[in-house]
Parts: sequence; structure tokens; C-alpha cells
Amino acid sequence: MFSFGMSPFFTPSAVASAAAGGMLLGCAVVFKTGVLSGVLGISTYTKRLFVNPSLGRYAFVGGMIASAAMTSALYGGAEHMTFSAELLTRLGVGAFFVGVGASMQKGCTSGHGLTGLARLSLRSWVAVPLFMLAGILTATLSKSASAFPPNPVVEAGLAGWHAAVIACASIATLLAILAGLSSCRQWEEQTTAVLSMLGELVIGLSFGSGLVISGMSRPSKVAAFLDIGSGAWDLSLAFVMGGALLVTLPYFQSLERLKAQEKPLLASTFDIPAKGGAVDHQLLMGAVLFGMGWGTCGMCPGPIWVNVGSAPSLQVLVALVGLLLGIGAWEVAQRHFDSTLAATTAGATQDADTAKPNVDYDSLGQGC
Repeated sequence: MFSFGMSPFFTPSAVASAAAGGMLLGCAVVFKTGVLSGVLGISTYTKRLFVNPSLGRYAFVGGMIASAAMTSALYGGAEHMTFSAELLTRLGVGAFFVGVGASMQKGCTSGHGLTGLARLSLRSWVAVPLFMLAGILTATLSKSASAFPPNPVVEAGLAGWHAAVIACASIATLLAILAGLSSCRQWEEQTTAVLSMLGELVIGLSFGSGLVISGMSRPSKVAAFLDIGSGAWDLSLAFVMGGALLVTLPYFQSLERLKAQEKPLLASTFDIPAKGGAVDHQLLMGAVLFGMGWGTCGMCPGPIWVNVGSAPSLQVLVALVGLLLGIGAWEVAQRHFDSTLAATTAGATQDADTAKPNVDYDSLGQGC
């Protein structure tokens, strides 16, 4: 039965923590682009851990997991889910759809949400509302809030906005130190490589802490946000995106419109995808599948990795395996589609060549 009402855990302290955690996420995104180049996307990092591995990517994921463990131990926020076959199925299937959808739409809540929206990318401004709508409908219809009920002990034990401010100050200090070091141009190539790996580690630390502090890592918080018919709607997570965009929007607009930064501190050029890609059926279908998966399991790629550190369990392992299988399934399907299309195109070209008349252009005075 649909019942609308606000959650008792939608409090000023929860809003402040969500916004502060979002700002941490925004700092990580800006640092990735401004210092190391490139765009921070967790689904892409996950895929490249296996397709194109590097020490930097392992450092980032390791930093996320380590910071989640430390942050949840210091400030709270670890959520241990109940054990049941129904829940394991929900987690595995939902995470699988998250992996497929993120791969199809080429991004998730981090790539499209934190970066794409800030760059005013049309694809992202289509994808984010669409996967939000799909997530809300799926979570409401499948009663996700009942599958992931909030834990009053966890909610009451959170340190509140002051802990978030302390964490923000700590990570900001680390970012400032590394940025100051990397701004020195007299580094040898080997030293720059070490700094880049250290930078990925710091980004992972910032991102993992931001997910825990904001509440994004807790499936119950996500379910309470997306399931609007539970009678306990928790709007806190809306302030995560708001806090992040307060950081990322000014940066990317000054970078792209005003050319405020000539190049990254540790790279020769910016490795940022061009805007203006087509809003095609793959993007739309990917956004729908991603939202369905997110609304089912309450976790997107980043929080799944974070829970490996903050709340390791069989449930989290099932979600992680589902995510990896989803990403892998789309990669296999994409390669099959590409090879089939290439074969079809080659066959059509050969047929067209066969159908051409055999003309002696030299005899017509048109030869080379």
C-alpha cells in the first residue's frame, strides 16, 4: 500500500552530513581532473581494474575501501544487512542491472551525476533524471524500504555535521598538501609517477569518506530516499548531489568556459571526453536499467566497493559479484555487436563492389 510521509531520520544533522559528504565527493572529482587529468567514474574504474589494470587504479579502489573502514569506525555509518535468500537475490540481481546499465550509459552517479551535470552535458542531464525516475519507480513498486529497513541504532549513533566538517577539513588538508607538491615542475618522470599514484590514493580516501559520511553507502538510506511510498521518505540524499555540485559546477564551468587552468598539474593535457554525444537508445536503456538496479539493491558501484571496507559480508560479496558480472556481460555483448556489425558492413561493401560495372577508366581518359 502506498503511504506518503517523512522519515524521522530526515533531520538537519542528516542534511548537513549529506551535504558535507557530497562536498568531499566533489573535491575528489575536481582533484582527479585538475591534478591527474581525466574524469572520475567508478564504473569505469571497476571495469579497468580487470581490462586495463594499473597501480593507480588499485590505489584508488584501495583508498576507498580503507577510508570507508576508518571513517565508519570513527564516525559510524556501517550498516550490516540481514541475511536471507530473498535479500541475496535482490542484491545480486540489482547489482547486475547496475553493472549493465552503467556500462551501457557510460557512467553512473559519479560520472554522469557529479561530473556530467557540472559540465552541462546533455547526455548527463538526460541520463540522471531518467535513472532517478527508474530508481524511484522500482524502489517504490518493489518496496525497497521494507527490504532495507533503517537501523535506529546506526542512525542515532552517527556523529552528525561536526564530524563531517572535521573529515572535510582533514581530507582538504591532504589534497592541499599533495596539490602543493605536484605544482612544483622540477619533478623527474619517476617522481611524477609516484605522485600520480599517491594522488589516486588520496582521491580514493576522499571519495570513500564522502560516501560513508553522506549516507550513500547505506542501502537503507538509499531505499528510504527512492521508495517514496514507504511512509518514511528520507530526502537527505538529495543534498549529497547539491553539496557535490557546489564544488564541481564552478570548477568545470571555469575550466571549460574561462580556460582558468591551462593543463593538469601532473599531466600535459586534460583527458576529458568531448560533450555533444548523441542521446541514443543505448543511453536511454542504460539509464533505465541502472535506475532499476539501483532501486532494487540500494547501491551503485561506489557504495558497493565502500561496503567491502565498512561492512564486509556475504551480502556485499554477492552485490560485488553481481556488479562485475553485469559489467562483464555488457562488454561481451558489446564486442559481439561490434563484430557482427563489422561483418555485416564488410559483406555489404563486398556486395556493392561486386555489383559495380567493370569499367576501363583509362580508356575514358579518367585514369591516374
